[in-house]
Amino acid sequence: MLLYVSILILVVLTLCFIIVVGVMRYNPWLSSDLAYLTNMTRLGIKLSRCETGKPAPYTIVDDFEKMAKKSPEKAFLIYEGRRYTYSEVNIIANKIANAAKRCGFKCGDKVALLFGNEPALIWTMIGFAKVGVTCALLNFNLRSQSLLHCLDVSEASTLVVGSGENQHASFKEILPELAKRKLVIWQQDSTGNFPDIVRALNKVDIPINEADDELDMPRDVRKGLKFRDPFVYVYTSGTTGMPKASRLSHKKMMAGGHMLRRCGVTNEDVFYITLPLYHVSALFIGLSNAITAGSTVVLRSKFSASHFWEDCLKYEVTVIFYIGELFRYLLATPLSPEEAENKVRLAVGNGLGGDIWAEVQNRFKINKIVEMYGATEANFGIMNTENKMGSVGRWSPLLAKLCPIELIKYSYESAQPVRDERGRCIKVKPGEPGLLVCPVSKLFPLEGYVGKKELTEKKMLRNVFEEGDVYFNSGDLLMRDKEYYLYFKDRLGDTFRWKGENVATTEVSQTICEIIDVLESNVYGVSVPGNYGKAGMASLILKANTVFAPQKVYDHVTGRLPNYAWPRFIRLPTTMDHTSTFKQMKSKLVQEGFDPCLVKDPLYVLDQKAKTYIPLDQEVYAKVTRGEIRL
Repeated sequence: MLLYVSILILVVLTLCFIIVVGVMRYNPWLSSDLAYLTNMTRLGIKLSRCETGKPAPYTIVDDFEKMAKKSPEKAFLIYEGRRYTYSEVNIIANKIANAAKRCGFKCGDKVALLFGNEPALIWTMIGFAKVGVTCALLNFNLRSQSLLHCLDVSEASTLVVGSGENQHASFKEILPELAKRKLVIWQQDSTGNFPDIVRALNKVDIPINEADDELDMPRDVRKGLKFRDPFVYVYTSGTTGMPKASRLSHKKMMAGGHMLRRCGVTNEDVFYITLPLYHVSALFIGLSNAITAGSTVVLRSKFSASHFWEDCLKYEVTVIFYIGELFRYLLATPLSPEEAENKVRLAVGNGLGGDIWAEVQNRFKINKIVEMYGATEANFGIMNTENKMGSVGRWSPLLAKLCPIELIKYSYESAQPVRDERGRCIKVKPGEPGLLVCPVSKLFPLEGYVGKKELTEKKMLRNVFEEGDVYFNSGDLLMRDKEYYLYFKDRLGDTFRWKGENVATTEVSQTICEIIDVLESNVYGVSVPGNYGKAGMASLILKANTVFAPQKVYDHVTGRLPNYAWPRFIRLPTTMDHTSTFKQMKSKLVQEGFDPCLVKDPLYVLDQKAKTYIPLDQEVYAKVTRGEIRL
């Protein structure tokens, strides 16, 4: 009998092994898929419990108050050498909440915040959230009409201005216009008090009872708050048109706060945030994860390449956040002992080019880089937790069945997706760039923009694969390889067409940056008289103590890129304009083009006869416009 049982067990185990091997052959990523789905299921259960909380949903505010009780003396913020404990920040936030409540603020109201990267922004945001008020996080780098536009879109009745110097120039510039808007303005000092209301516009008395104001607000103050109500408004960069305000709900903020658990983040970690807090990378990924994990945040007013690793070593930082060109600036700094001795083990962000990935990881000794893909207004996000160089993450067939993220063909002539004879979109093949789209559903809702519905509607694609379906249009081109890893290729607004081919500016830029003399490359398309489409032009920032080598650049780009992607023009500015989130600005460069009368920087044009780049002066410019130099 025992023999038969043993044989039966052996047969069952053998069958299980065969099944597992068969499944793994079909889906070799099964184990990581199951781990991902397990994490998402746990998160879904947690969010469901948060949503049904009484008398109001359990939000990031409740998590913060919980940490203030559990570890009151633990450092939450470190700013310019000053340490603020969880308890200290919670007390200041409570004072702001109580002051706001006595001034008539209630759940559902909106307030605009104009702060630099300073602790006051964090406790003010938390303080108003304790009352259920939505904060519009204004970009203090914006000026004049752009800043006023963001303020108007928020529908805020009150503007709170921080004590830092960063936003003062912007604030003073719009003061005359603010007077016409009947707006209540509070000026906050560095301690969280409001001693100096802007008296030129209004006078508001904010009574404070010190003893009571230090206590947490009762949760029933937020009664009526819904989990999908906005926690904050976060604005897009406005690289095309005016900035748009996106809703970042309490649910999304709470979900974001658990993203880095997959990377082993705990309350022992120290985060280093140099990115602006009004941006999702710092707020939605950085701050939210710090609060839910109970970690410490080292906050800096602005990014400094020369002090980056010095700070990391000084404060024993373990997690850093990056975006766009940030790592290129760090690579351009001289080698230092601090970058080798620091304790950073995890870097999280987006925009790390595949051309410098290995150099970043090797030079700075970072164990894990988590490259992410998402958008401020998107209803989905992808994470590369496997250190796959250059990838933003993997989306296997199993995950695609649960959330059918797709890459579809796109027409640059019509600026619309390509559709077949049935009017349906066409999926691209592996290795072919395509427009990334994600279904909009109850499981993946689109919170959309604040204001006119047509702003959100423009991001929708309808009848994509079936009648009546709705997809979010990311506006980004990605490529999927045969192992289902996704790679960011370009933004539709950046891609241009030359000689009947589509040129991805990101690919060209990364190729040029492989040249050792080049620190940064900004690629865009410019119009050339007598030519269809736009010719490629690259603005290059050279590394210190180097000179432009036309022959080297020509040999490099012609050896690594197809003819249509070769930059026809080179510009050598001394500085490069960026948004506050390190996105390269192109509009002014495109407008100036390659005209030596408009451009005072050195210019070069590609000469295919001479097989090099030659200086572009007024005489050569005339030849180009007359078609005498073949592009």
